[in-house]
This record gives sequence, structure tokens and C-alpha cells, in this order.
Amino acid sequence: MCLGNQISSEKSAGAHDKRLDTTNHHRAYIDHQGHAERQRARGLKGIKVAALSVGFAGSMLIFELVTEGLWASFRQFDDFPQSIGLYLAMFQFLFLAVGALGVKVFKRCRARPISKQDLAPEAAEEGRHEQPTAGRKDLRQVVREWVPYVALSILVFLSTGLANQSVNHVPYVLKVVFKSSKLMPTMLVSTLMGNSESHYNAMEYGAAVCLCLGTAGFAYGSGSHDTGRPLWSLLYGCFLLMTAVLADAFIPNAQQKVMAQRVSPEDLMLRTNILGTGLLLAMMAATGELYTCVVFTMAHPAANINLVLCGITLFTAVFCMTSLVNAAGSVFAVTIGTARKGASVVLSYLIFPKELTSVHAVSLASVAAGVVLHEYNSQRKKRLLRLQGVFNRGEVKEG
Repeated sequence: MCLGNQISSEKSAGAHDKRLDTTNHHRAYIDHQGHAERQRARGLKGIKVAALSVGFAGSMLIFELVTEGLWASFRQFDDFPQSIGLYLAMFQFLFLAVGALGVKVFKRCRARPISKQDLAPEAAEEGRHEQPTAGRKDLRQVVREWVPYVALSILVFLSTGLANQSVNHVPYVLKVVFKSSKLMPTMLVSTLMGNSESHYNAMEYGAAVCLCLGTAGFAYGSGSHDTGRPLWSLLYGCFLLMTAVLADAFIPNAQQKVMAQRVSPEDLMLRTNILGTGLLLAMMAATGELYTCVVFTMAHPAANINLVLCGITLFTAVFCMTSLVNAAGSVFAVTIGTARKGASVVLSYLIFPKELTSVHAVSLASVAAGVVLHEYNSQRKKRLLRLQGVFNRGEVKEG
């Protein structure tokens, strides 16, 4: 009897061990499959981030080179219009508006495909009865709704159009250096508008000082060795760039206020750039500069290639940057943008040879140091905010 019970218990123990082995193997298989799926997803995300990074950096490099090439290739012609920068800005507004419209239509078609109910006569009849009474706005509401977009379009015009026009008076690479020094006016505007939640630290002031000295030194070096332009022209070009950079500092604040009204990015881009296109078109038509630019591009068809490429590459860069922020975060996206600016300066000197003096080299190093300090400080602040958020959530759970 005891022997039978022992044999029975051994059999049940062996069956139990087999079930455990089967369960463990099954769990190991599931864990392996899950790990493989996570590895595959991580790999696909890495490929996406790499493709977006290359798309953004490559598009912006092509945009900068094609824009500089417009002046380098056609400035020597007697009929080269001084307002070509505004004409180029109009192309930029137009292509961004068309691109934003395409993205909006694509998202709407993808989010809500047409169904049978949409084609039913009853639905169409109800929509026909409801349309006259729904969503009607008076003139004041329409004006109040579009005023922020008009203000934003003017700021973007000042940032883009004046920066383009400055190339008639200063070297193109100086424009790139000026546009890299947005920290200075951003700190000033943030302080004046009371948007800074805390005082700036020593690292931010150090970055601003490096950017100030580097930009001033590069402007001085460009002016002292550029004998082809009079001093007043160089000073006027620097004034245009300073105004453009100052407008850059206001744009994020204006965009934030508009998007706080639950406006999508493509709607913001579409309305802003449609207004910008209309503004430049009306202004250039009224002054006769539109006719001058059209005549020039008809006499030199190759210039149209530069204009179209500028519009296409700019929209591609904006689209890739927006997607890159969603996929990898703003810190990574800004880092790619900073590296791209350095590559733009290097390629500018390689493709369009120009004199590089010791003043230029030291000034570029100072600007690079300021940008690196600013980016490092931004990443450090974001890490501290994340840690503070985790700590606060832990306190809430404990409470």
C-alpha cells in the first residue's frame, strides 16, 4: 500500500514538473517574442529618426546653398532686382501654404473616410437644412479671429523677408551667423513680456555674451575685408538682420498664443502663409517690384529653379522638423538644427570661396561656444524638470 502511494506521488510529481517545464517554455517563448517585437519597434523608430534627421538637415543645407547661389550666380547681371529677397520670401510663403493645405487634406481624408451614411439622401437633406443656421459669424468675430494671424504673418515677413533682403548688403554667411544668435533677443523679449518664470543663470548669460561677441566680430571682419560694398550698405544689412532676429524672438510667443485656442499646426501654417503670400503680393505689385522680378526671371529662367527649390526644400525641412520633434523630442531636434547651421557655414566657404580671416575664425568659435552652452543648459533644465515631475508624482502617491 505504501509502495503504491509512493509510486502514485512520484507520477503526479513528474506530471507537475512537466507542466511547469511547459509553462516555463511558453513564458520564455512569449518573453522572446515580446523582446523581438520591442527590438523591431526600436529599430524602426531609429530608422525613422535617422531618415527625418537626414531629411531635415539635407533639405536645409540645400535650401541655404540654393539661396546663396541665387545671389552668387545672378548678382552680376545689370537687371538683377534689389527686391529679389522679397520675391523669394513670397515663394517661401506660397510653398509653405500649399504644403500645409496638402497635409491638412491628407489628415482629414485619412481620419474620416467617406461612408455610405455620408452619401445617403437623408444625411444630405439634414445637412442642407442645418447649414444656413450653424456656425454663422458676424464680421467682428471674423476680424477678431484673423487678427492674430495677421500679426504673426507680419512677424514672419520681418524675419524671412528682411533676412533675405540683407544678402544684398552683407555676405550670406553673415546672415547664417546672425540667425544663429537668437538667444540674445529671445532673452530680452522674454524679460520684457514677463514670460521668464525665473531669472537667467550664469550659463545663459555666458552663452549670450559669446553670441554677442562672435556676431559682432564676424560682422566687423566681414566689413573690414569686403571692399566691394560701402560701409553704409554693410551697416544697413546688419540693421535688417538685427530686425529679423528680433522678430524671430516674438514669433514663438505669438504662435503659442494662437495655438492656445486649439488651432492645429497645419491650420496655423496655412493661414499664416496665405496671409503672408497675399501681403507680399500686394506690396510688391503696388510698388512695381513684382513686375521687375517677373521680367528678370523670364530673362533668366535658371533663377526660377533656385526659387522653386527654395520653396520645396523649405517645406520639406519644416515637415521633417515637426515630425522629428514628435518622434525624438525637441532637444534632439534642436541639436540636429544646431549641427546643420555649422555645416551650412562650412559648405558656404567650400562651395562659394571667400576670405576666412583670423577674426572670422575666432568669431565663429565664439558663436559655436555660445550655441553649445545654450543647448547644454536647455537639456540640463529639461532633465531637472523631468526629475522634479517624477518627485512630485511620488509625493502625491505617498500622500
